Amino acid sequence: MSRPTTPQALTGKPISVVRALGLVTRFLGRRPGFVAVSIGLLMFNIAIELSMPQFLGNAITQLGRHTGEIGIHTTGFRELTLSVALFFFLVVVRTCVGLFLGPLRNLTAQRTLGDLRAAVYDALQRQSFAWHDNARTGELISRSSTDVSRLQEYIFVCLLFSVDVVAGLLGTMVFIFAIGPTLGWLTLVALVPTVVAMAYFAVRLQPRWRKVHDRHGEMSTVIQENIAGVRVVKAFAREADEISKFRARKEAFLQELTSTVNYWAARVPMAQFLFGLGVPMVLWAGGRQVIRHELDLGQLTKVIFYLLALGNRIGVIGQITSIIQNAGSSAQRVCEILLAPVSLKPGNRVLKPSKAPASIHFADVSFAYSLEPSLATESLQPMASRRESPMPSARRNALDHLSFSIAPGETVALVGPTGGGKSTLLALIPRFYDPNSGTVEIDGVDVRELDFTSLRRAISMVFQETFLFSASVADNIALGNPSASRDQIEAVARMARAHGFIAELAQGYDTIIGERGISLSGGQRQRVAIARALLKEPRILLMDDATSAVDPETEREIREAMAGLLGGRTTLLVTQRVSTARLADRILFIEDGRVVEEGTHSDLIARHGAYAALFQSQLEPTATR
Repeated sequence: MSRPTTPQALTGKPISVVRALGLVTRFLGRRPGFVAVSIGLLMFNIAIELSMPQFLGNAITQLGRHTGEIGIHTTGFRELTLSVALFFFLVVVRTCVGLFLGPLRNLTAQRTLGDLRAAVYDALQRQSFAWHDNARTGELISRSSTDVSRLQEYIFVCLLFSVDVVAGLLGTMVFIFAIGPTLGWLTLVALVPTVVAMAYFAVRLQPRWRKVHDRHGEMSTVIQENIAGVRVVKAFAREADEISKFRARKEAFLQELTSTVNYWAARVPMAQFLFGLGVPMVLWAGGRQVIRHELDLGQLTKVIFYLLALGNRIGVIGQITSIIQNAGSSAQRVCEILLAPVSLKPGNRVLKPSKAPASIHFADVSFAYSLEPSLATESLQPMASRRESPMPSARRNALDHLSFSIAPGETVALVGPTGGGKSTLLALIPRFYDPNSGTVEIDGVDVRELDFTSLRRAISMVFQETFLFSASVADNIALGNPSASRDQIEAVARMARAHGFIAELAQGYDTIIGERGISLSGGQRQRVAIARALLKEPRILLMDDATSAVDPETEREIREAMAGLLGGRTTLLVTQRVSTARLADRILFIEDGRVVEEGTHSDLIARHGAYAALFQSQLEPTATR
């Protein structure tokens, strides 16, 4: 058995936190003007903040010089008034800059976040059926919504806080060393161990945040599955069990979250203690210099003010580190979507638009579904062991060396037991999957050479499980042909025997149907899906058991309508009903991924084989009645 192409293997190197954060940061590059103005205004504000202790220190030095003098000195009052006025002016300017900088930063960050969301959505849309088959919907929702939202704070950090911390720390240390090298070295003695301690905690924090986010994804999966399957849960009276399952996931998430937050909180008193030693050391050394008249009191005051500002920035570093570690895990989870290799890539050839039916040819086609997970999560085995262990074995071949041809305009019915490969066969024609071996050709061209748009515009498909959007009936029918007129929509609805029940809806064709078309019956949804497929006017029509959910009378009406619709296009009908199969020009009996019988209805009945047995089994209930 040939190994199937893995749609998204996890056997490669995992995405590092640094690479993931770098990829997210690059989204800021799409707004270079906004980023440049934001950083420019921030640097202006930092310059103001660094200059304020200078004015305060100078004012204190000037006051010290006038303290021992007797009487009122105009010069002293004038210098004091000028210092106060200048300091007030700087406060006003800084406030005005901040009022403009805040909205600009928020606008830049939100638009960048919007770009990131769009990129994630685009990445999900580009992935193949095989990739989505092996990815949990709840996990995808968690990554594309919750994890992207968690990156908002990180984008703020990249845009302003990181620049503020780096420029502020460097500027502060330069000013302190300029005032006194001894005081500068003492400040470093307190600063370096503090930063090292915070880095120690930070390195060990990121894996914990990854576990927190994966636990959240597992909890979201339970919620999504129970919302989507609420009717099944209630029908089997499993509410209590599902609630218990959710509570277990919730407790696991909360336990991991609490442990992570408590671990990070332990760094606060440690950092406060280490850096807190700097102030008494500087005060002691600087005070001795003031007493010996080696340093002005105002200069020592400047250093104290800079130390206090430095302490605030150390606190910001702690917040930034926490944000980066939290965001690092989210960035990994998001980038695993953004960087997921696309297994199905479009070809370069264009299938020219035509109203002529197309030919289809399967040449020695084998296919097996992969079991390889599309996304890494902590609930799976660790990344290291997963890389070392062999890939999970694939399922048995759904199609096994299958070969047949369909002439342009021919209608072929595919019948056979459940699980025989009929639906898989249809899915290879619009290239939802690629075969592991062999080729699928349309008009003599391998579908892998065709671009997706022209290929799929030539094909309409009615799926076995009908999906309708929460929109009007008309919009659902016009999905593949949005420019269609109301008359065209009604015409195909009549062909699909859907016009009658649509006209009875509250708003007719403008009635908004519920999510997944839940407000319609199964048979009604299938008829809307048939109308949707017909409106596209395809060259190839694929119908995967399209009348399975309709009653016999409606099936007869649709079958009568189909008799006139099948002309002018190549059609494949997957069906379990011989009454529908008889409409076809030719019937293929598919079993275990192979064609075991082929011919017209009368030919196959005469052979007394598998098809004849199926025909007889469907006659027996009628005979019994």
